[in-house]
Amino acid sequence: MASKFREWWQKVKQHGVAIGVVGIGLVVAIALISFGYRLDWTGFNGNTKSGKTLWDWLQLLIIPVVLAIGGFWLNQIQKSREEKATELRTKIEREAAEKRAEIEREIAWDDQQEATLQEYINKMSELLLDRDLCKSTVKDEVRKVARVRTLTVLPRLNGKHKGIVLQFLYEAQLINKGDRIVDLTGANMTRADLSGLTGLIGPANLSNADLTEVYLTGANLLGADLRGADLTGAFLDGADLVIACLEGANLRAVSLYGADLSGANLTKAKVTEEQLKEAKSLQGAIRRDGSIYS
Repeated sequence: MASKFREWWQKVKQHGVAIGVVGIGLVVAIALISFGYRLDWTGFNGNTKSGKTLWDWLQLLIIPVVLAIGGFWLNQIQKSREEKATELRTKIEREAAEKRAEIEREIAWDDQQEATLQEYINKMSELLLDRDLCKSTVKDEVRKVARVRTLTVLPRLNGKHKGIVLQFLYEAQLINKGDRIVDLTGANMTRADLSGLTGLIGPANLSNADLTEVYLTGANLLGADLRGADLTGAFLDGADLVIACLEGANLRAVSLYGADLSGANLTKAKVTEEQLKEAKSLQGAIRRDGSIYS
């Protein structure tokens, strides 16, 4: 009821001038009629038989007045329609401009991401080729440099580019279990997305990777091969692990709250039922003993 009253009041305010003119005309007409019935010469009471009366003169004025009021009213309606059309056109143009600006920002952001990622890969390649990172020992400074560069770049990247960094480190054999060269403990891999790395080569391969205490909250690991990977103490809250292979993976002290493990292979995985109870779904997943979750 209140909303309808507001709409009515808006229309009244919008056509206030026209309504005011019509209102004044009605008041004048009513006043003339009331006054005219008291006098014979006005012609309102029908007692005058000849000559021009006030009623006759009013009849001559009624049509022009009605036409004038009608024209004014139509003009106001047309003006209102034009204003609405202008407002709509302005709104559409503003939304289109905002959309273009948003697209341009997204393109600029993606370009920045690509540049940041390429710079990281270039610097890591220098450590691999010029400073023999793969042959370094635990005490060598080059390992510390590689870790610092990796931990520094990750917060500046989105999920897709974090996924590329993770795959790069794996392919360069820098995060192999038992021979970890780049320590990813505490690394911010939140929302890392490895789904774009599948393509024609199959699921993302991180088998036997050392991902100890890595933050993989909300990560997209759909179908990822994590066979034998060490995920001790990692954070996989809300991660997508649908049909992921976790066969023989070490999931001790891993947080799986809200993770989707539908269809995942958990054969011989080091994980407790208490941990798995926190998962969002285990539908169709393969248990540690080979049976299927219903």
